[in-house]
Amino acid sequence: MKLQHLFVTLSLLFTDFTMLNAQETTCEAGFRLFDHEYLTTEPVCIPENPQRVVALDTASVELLLFTNKQVVGSADWLMDEFTVILPELADKLQGVTDVGYPANLETVVSLKPDLILGYEDTLDVEAASQIAPVVVPSSELNNDWEKATEFWSEVLGVQDLYGEMKANYDARVAELRAALGETGLETEVSVIGASSYGVYLWLENTAPGNILQDVGLARPESQALSGEAAIAEYGEDLWIPVSDERLDLADGDAIFVFNYAAIDAETLEKETAFTEGFKKNPIFMSLGASKAGKAFFVGGHWWRSQTYLLANKVLDDLFTHLANTSATTDVLEPQ
Repeated sequence: MKLQHLFVTLSLLFTDFTMLNAQETTCEAGFRLFDHEYLTTEPVCIPENPQRVVALDTASVELLLFTNKQVVGSADWLMDEFTVILPELADKLQGVTDVGYPANLETVVSLKPDLILGYEDTLDVEAASQIAPVVVPSSELNNDWEKATEFWSEVLGVQDLYGEMKANYDARVAELRAALGETGLETEVSVIGASSYGVYLWLENTAPGNILQDVGLARPESQALSGEAAIAEYGEDLWIPVSDERLDLADGDAIFVFNYAAIDAETLEKETAFTEGFKKNPIFMSLGASKAGKAFFVGGHWWRSQTYLLANKVLDDLFTHLANTSATTDVLEPQ
């Protein structure tokens, strides 16, 4: 079916789920008006109890797996990475349809969702809204698991679940802070993404950077930047590319280095080879943290630490490598 024909068909088959009156305050029965400071669209009418959801970002997919709501569609890369990083979720992701990225609307319509979740670059929002209500948050949430999960919990009506997650995370952070002590919290932690795409400093406003701020760990001067200060220094405020000649910017009391979680065999081989080569890079080996045995190569959960479970895996690494212990507070798990 050609795309223009699809849109004509959709306009005939599906009602306009926004259903707002002139004052934009009334929704049809079974729907509620959703508005939020991070919503990028006008207030939208969404199902009071959505059951069939297409979700196109990591935090919303993970939260849905904690509920009795069904993820009917998502992106294959997201499901693949979850399967690698959180294999315990693999069974829950079986049967979820790949809708593409950006989403293919013909595939989405075939799934008959009652709610669609995603960022602006993940789908054609106007066209998708003819299929089901679409909730689109600011990209600002993409690097903060707490803000993103709280937002999606309000969309899905599971704020109590988010409250449990937040309380659990805060308890584990407090336990880590106690294990580190005042001296340990002064450790300057460098965060480096290293892949075949390049080597990057990950600054304060990145997903792992926010977790380190929650713990209260220090950062090297080169990475203790965000917002306008980062832009003034580097022209960017999240990820800063560095050449071999400037790997000195990657030094710290401890360095955490990570690659993304690849599942394709050819990609995995290429990225594994890159990581092994980077470990032997003479300049990297000459850094103070490397010579002190404080350069730690960790998993792709650092790259994708935009969710509750992945943020807690970062905490686990901090317990192991910085506090030389493990947490006694268990992480909540999907049932």
